[in-house]
Amino acid sequence: MHEPDDAAEPFKAEYAEERFAELTQFLFARTDPLLLTRPHGSETDRALQALNDVVRALLGQARAFREWGNEPALAGTWDALTRIAAPWRQHPDFLPDWEWD
Repeated sequence: MHEPDDAAEPFKAEYAEERFAELTQFLFARTDPLLLTRPHGSETDRALQALNDVVRALLGQARAFREWGNEPALAGTWDALTRIAAPWRQHPDFLPDWEWD
């Protein structure tokens, strides 16, 4: 089993756990109200639940990658979350740091 190297460089600030939490809270703030009012068993219900599950899984993945010291994988997870958030880029709570080209 690989032990984390104490001499390893810290992750870039953009991959801090707080930034992932902030982004996922933004996403949950968009989806949770819809989940509470969705017609159960509908296609919309399944799509919203799937989106919510993906965001939760990506957040868990980010925590594991951070613990393992895998910055490239962490960057990929960040990219996936920012792409999920992109449709809300006009929302006033959307942060410019979440933009991607």
